[in-house]
Formats: sequence, structure tokens, C-alpha cells
Amino acid sequence: MSFMPQLLSKQKYRLQALILGLLVALVARVVEQPMEWLNHETLTRLLCLFQNRPPEWNPLIHSSTTSAAVVTQAVSICLFAVAATWSGYRLAAVARLIVLLQLFVLSLLSSVGLWQLWHIQLHLLGCFAAILLGSLAGYGLRLSHQKQQKQESQYYELLLRNKELQEAKLLLVKQDEVDRRMLAADLHDQVLNDLKAARQKLDSYLTAPDPTLVEPIVSLINQAMDEIREVMDSLCPSALEHLGLLAAVEDCIRRGGQRYGFKVRLKSTASAQDLDSLSIVEQSLLYRMVQESVTNIGKHADAAMVRASIGSECNQIVITITDDGCGFAPDQPRGSSRGVRYMRQRADLIGATIAWHPGVNNKGTTVEIRINLTGRENVESSNSGRLSSTAPARSSPH
Repeated sequence: MSFMPQLLSKQKYRLQALILGLLVALVARVVEQPMEWLNHETLTRLLCLFQNRPPEWNPLIHSSTTSAAVVTQAVSICLFAVAATWSGYRLAAVARLIVLLQLFVLSLLSSVGLWQLWHIQLHLLGCFAAILLGSLAGYGLRLSHQKQQKQESQYYELLLRNKELQEAKLLLVKQDEVDRRMLAADLHDQVLNDLKAARQKLDSYLTAPDPTLVEPIVSLINQAMDEIREVMDSLCPSALEHLGLLAAVEDCIRRGGQRYGFKVRLKSTASAQDLDSLSIVEQSLLYRMVQESVTNIGKHADAAMVRASIGSECNQIVITITDDGCGFAPDQPRGSSRGVRYMRQRADLIGATIAWHPGVNNKGTTVEIRINLTGRENVESSNSGRLSSTAPARSSPH
């Protein structure tokens, strides 16, 4: 049923074009009344040209003034006005000009024809005024229609965009809730168990002091501290908060290489001013996308080398992460996995774009993230504040 509003809109503008044409005809009748003598002179010259009459010949002596003649004159002007209005509304510039010339010629021929057949004097100047004003009025209506269509298109596009953003925010909130539960499970299964084991050994030591229990207790406490530090860094990356996006990306890739066993190379050509123009929220979401990409590589790519770069191109920050792993099939859909979907939603939230391409020589995968810098001001001072916590990205199919 989506075609119904369009159909009603077309009918509305057709009716407006008809009414506008009739109003133009009325205006043309009013305009030509004070120029009756000029209209008579024009018709006289035209008939003298077609009928070889002497210049002193007066056609008004033979003209008909019946009610039928008056109706014919009024209908003729209305027809020319409506036709000109409709052509101005419906046709493009060249076609509109051609039709305008054709209507002028048709009005001349109609004047001669009506005179020769029924001696009815057609108000030629009124027809000319109706054609010219009708064409201008139709063109004005066309511009009004196009402007309204553009506004409606922008309105519905904005509604759709807002709906997509609301859905993306809702999904991210759900994902954050899932991540919180997973963090709680990690804390319970890892940190809490280590602390319980350390407490048991400490109780044993306090009951019966044994120097051999000291080292296991210290080891368990250090392990729990490392696990808590890792959780805290996932929630709020200290490198991003204190050192900026470049250092955070470098640290993320380096730690990913240590965890999953691949070599890393990082190259940066972006200026500090360009990176500082990004807000702390934008930097955080860009970091999460890089983090998700590194996790995907470690979990699914079986890569030996990962190369990353941060650069500026066409007033955009461009982040690329390329691995030499197993890659993906060209016909494999890239939006079905949960992780990829969340990466795209994070990109949408900050107006960035993210794409996946085959790697070098069609080996491995390249992730390309772009964010526009147009119209930005340096926000380094706003980035000096503390980074609000964001749930960590989780792994997804590569």
C-alpha cells in the first residue's frame, strides 16, 4: 500500500495544476481587457496577411458578438492557459519551450480559423498572456512540487536513519549486558577461584606455618591481580585514556600478537592534530573495532603476520588491519556474525564506515575503517578528561 500516498500526491498536484490554469485564464482575461484596441489591431494585421485584405479593412464590422462567440473566446483562453500550465508543470526545459512555441502558433492559427469559419474574433493577446503566464505558473508549481518531494525524502530518510540508530543503540545495550555477564563469569571463574585458593593456603599457613606455602600464596595473589588488571583494561583501556588512539591501537595489536602468537607491524602517517580532532567517544569506538578485528584474527585467521596502519586520506582518518591468514570466500556474507554486526553498528554511531577486503595477493583479510574529519575542530582539551567505560568487544567469526 506504499503507492497510495504517491498516487494521492500526484492527484493533488494535477488538481492544483488545473485550478492554477483556470486562475491564469481569469488573469489573462483581465489583462487583455484594457488592450482591446491593440488586440483588434493585431487581429486586423493577421487577417490582412492571410486574406490579402487592404490595410484599412475593419474585421469588427463582420465579427460575431453572440453568446456562443463569448463562450468560445473564454473557453479558448482557458484551454490555452491549462495547456501551458500543464506543460510548465510536467515537461523539462527544452520540451517546455517547444510546447510554448507550438501553443503560440496554435493560437494564431485558431484566431484565423475562427474568423474564417464563424467570424468569431479571438482575443489573441489574451491567449498570448494565458500561454506565457500559464507556463510560468506551471514551472513554479513544478519547483514547489520538487522542493516538497525533496523535503519529504529527507524527512523519511531521517526517520529511517533515526530508526536504524535506535535499533543499533538497543542492540549495543543488549550486547553490553551480555558482556557484563561474561565479565562477571570471568571474575567468578578466574579471579574469585584464585582468591579462594589463596585464602585456603593462607588459612593453612596461619594454622601451621610452612615456608613452602608462601610462594604459592604470592603467586595466586599476583595472578588474581593480573586478571583484575586485564578486566579493567578491557573496560577502560589505560593507553587510550592517557596516551591517545595511536598508542592504544599499538598496545592492542602488540598484546594480541603476544596472546595469539602472530608478529605485528604498525605504521602511522596520521598527524597528532587529526587524531586529536576525534572525540573521546569516537576514539573509544574506533579502538573497540580494532580490538574486535584483532580478536577475530587470533580466533579464526591462523595468521603469522598482522600489519596495521593509521593514516590520513582525503580529510579522513583511515585505519587498516591486514593479516596473512586463511581469509574468507568472496561470496561469503560479512554481516551475519554477531561481532561483525556490532562493529558496523559502532561505526554507524559515529558516522564511520567499515569494510572487509581480501588481503595482499588475495591472501588473508584487510579490515578498513574510515571516519570523516570535515568540519571538525581540535578537541584535544575535551579528550583530556577521563574515558567513560565501555563494554569490551567479544570475538566473532572472522
